[in-house]
Amino acid sequence: MNPSVLIVGAGPTGLVLAAELARRGVMPRVIDAGPSEGKESRAVAVAARSLEILDDLGIAAKAIEQGVPLRALNFYHGTTLLAELDVTAVDSPFPMDLCIAQWQTTGLLREKVAELGVTIEWNTRLAGFQSDESGVTAQIVDRHGRTETFETEWLVGCDGTRSTVRKTAGIGWETDDLRRGFILGDFVADWSTARDRFHVWFAKRGLVAVFPMPGGYWRALVSTPDDSPPRAPQLTDFADAVAERTPLDPHLRDLQWSSSFVAGEGLAAQFRQGRVLLAGDAAHSHSPIGGQGMNTGMQDAYNLGWKLGLVTADGCDPALLDSYEAERRPVAVAVINATTTATRVATGTALVARRARRHALRFFSQFDSLQRKFSNAIGEHLVDYSDSRLVREDWFNADTAPWSDASNTGPGAGKVAPDAYLETRSGPVALRHIYRGTGHHLLLFAADESNPNTLAGWQRQAEDVMAGHGQVHLITRCFLPTAPTEGVFADIQSDAHNRYGVRRSSLYVIRPDKYIGYRDDTIDFATVHEYFGALGSHPDTHASSLGQK
Repeated sequence: MNPSVLIVGAGPTGLVLAAELARRGVMPRVIDAGPSEGKESRAVAVAARSLEILDDLGIAAKAIEQGVPLRALNFYHGTTLLAELDVTAVDSPFPMDLCIAQWQTTGLLREKVAELGVTIEWNTRLAGFQSDESGVTAQIVDRHGRTETFETEWLVGCDGTRSTVRKTAGIGWETDDLRRGFILGDFVADWSTARDRFHVWFAKRGLVAVFPMPGGYWRALVSTPDDSPPRAPQLTDFADAVAERTPLDPHLRDLQWSSSFVAGEGLAAQFRQGRVLLAGDAAHSHSPIGGQGMNTGMQDAYNLGWKLGLVTADGCDPALLDSYEAERRPVAVAVINATTTATRVATGTALVARRARRHALRFFSQFDSLQRKFSNAIGEHLVDYSDSRLVREDWFNADTAPWSDASNTGPGAGKVAPDAYLETRSGPVALRHIYRGTGHHLLLFAADESNPNTLAGWQRQAEDVMAGHGQVHLITRCFLPTAPTEGVFADIQSDAHNRYGVRRSSLYVIRPDKYIGYRDDTIDFATVHEYFGALGSHPDTHASSLGQK
């Protein structure tokens, strides 16, 4: 029997999708037209939200060990520091941007998908396909030039901006050339510049951005005076820019890798067309200023993976996949708009543009609230699905309890689920680790309720409602069972209660992508049942595949 999903492209987006499907028992076929041994740096900044995805896959610690955590972003004019923006203010268990070469990130993801039983077919390309309401028939050419006809239920294009999947499907691609040229490369330099931050210099002829890479290397991103950067930048190109635009020593050596590009943007007219879906650069592309490209693609895959898993393995209505485009396309539009603006502001060389930029940076850096918003934007923690049909809430902000934070109404439906630490008889545990896995999670916040019979009754009812959907977790404020009990946690300091805005007994449903699907500031299991009914989920069909791995 053929795999039910064909993934074209084995970059970070395709690999995250493959892992998410395989964890749910859906073994995809993955092909990539390129060789397996590529070691280009390409994207190097892994954002906080993407580190949370890697943590869910169990590989974040390895990534951090291999990479260089960055804590701040410094802007300069000559030797003058214009602003220092803190990137650690993001509301995440990983308050950093992580510099790590893309080949290292993909290497960790390859190891993960191999562990899950997925094989990647390198030097294997999609030549064409036909699709209808029943499935997809693809023509695949292997490394020896042999053509195979392959039938599958779903085709996902993770094959970059020149996507064969997108072009063959006839999906429109709206583009805009920003006419900003850049060169980038990795080299060694004997600089005393701090290796825990990004450094950006603005000058009359453009910008130079440098940031540390593993192994003692530095990555440089240099704007060019026109939109025709050299195809293969040499060490002298970087040295000349460093000498002209920064106070750094221009004696560079050991150019490990270099590339060039002209910044542009592109957006697919659709992310889903019947049985064909697009993710990552195949669906959207934009300027690398801000380092959002790879991160946005990984989050596309994380959003799509659980939904495609429910459809293929658990009999959910395929209409669920419409929510992928509804949730992720607005994110892509927002990223394109933000990076386009940032690119134009950062590369402007006119006198009025340079002055306005300097004043804006100085002003921005003076306000903690703006710094927090910037940090959450860089960390991709401002993504919000509150307009999605898949989320809802019945939350009426009850009167404040004596122990609660009156200023916090909690994260609404469609927001990222916050992390917090809870107590068990076996020791402390983080909510993000409780959430690991592939199913939904129902949190029952006891608040002031401490009657053991009442709490036990809630657990029984919750487990009935969640059968086949995921796991139940009871969070009390004041006690633990005398013996270790699965699914029961104590929030002695009320940290989790306050982070979730709980003032009375309440419940939260956390989606598999760790966004809040539903919340209710009462304990009403009928509404939870309605929530899953609205998903089109049929837990009795393949209940055993959920909440595992």
